[in-house]
Amino acid sequence: MAALIRGFAGFGFALAAVPLLGFFLPPSHAVPLAVGLQLCGGLADLRYAHRSGHWPSLKWLIAGAMIGSPIGVLVLAIASPAAARLAIALACMFGTLALARGFNFPRVPSGHHSGWVGFAAGLFNGLAAMPGPPVVAYYLAMPLPVAQIRASLLIFFLACSLTSAASLVVAGMIHFDMLPSILIGLPLMLLGSWAGEQLFKRSSASRHRASSLFLLGTIAVMSGLQALSGFVAFR
Repeated sequence: MAALIRGFAGFGFALAAVPLLGFFLPPSHAVPLAVGLQLCGGLADLRYAHRSGHWPSLKWLIAGAMIGSPIGVLVLAIASPAAARLAIALACMFGTLALARGFNFPRVPSGHHSGWVGFAAGLFNGLAAMPGPPVVAYYLAMPLPVAQIRASLLIFFLACSLTSAASLVVAGMIHFDMLPSILIGLPLMLLGSWAGEQLFKRSSASRHRASSLFLLGTIAVMSGLQALSGFVAFR
């Protein structure tokens, strides 16, 4: 189901996969497994996504995210995780509401604007392992074909998965003992992504936008609830 969402929207795999895997696995296994599967799925998609992706913005977004991620980790060292998630939830909800009310860029923004959005995504990644909201909202506001938006999101999240996987390997959370689980999940990941892609091809641009806004709103609500539960636990 998580791969189906990703195949259709171009994002949202971890949003669905980690909570569902959490019913059967501890977080220390569910998160690395989701990262490993998303990495494999992203590499499989790259053969066609690289032809359709909007590289003028992608190179700036990825560079900004690489700079912002370690800074986000440093900020997290002095800020509470609950406060970080609440800030992300508010920013995500604001972006969702603005897009729902029809906000769009009249033309594709320049490169340095994309760099700042990537930097924000990196901060979100370092603060709460959630790089998606700034980039998803940014692309949804661009005057680009929906197929190019989806391909660009797949490429960006592949880059994020590579960074996350490297960090998890260094931390010892991804190791050879996880290989059987990844191999078992990989056919389902590929099948779900393929099914989602077929739905995307048969869908309209307005339906893709509505589904993406729904996912963004879901991220905002879930982050807000996690932040509130963190504040309650702290008290």
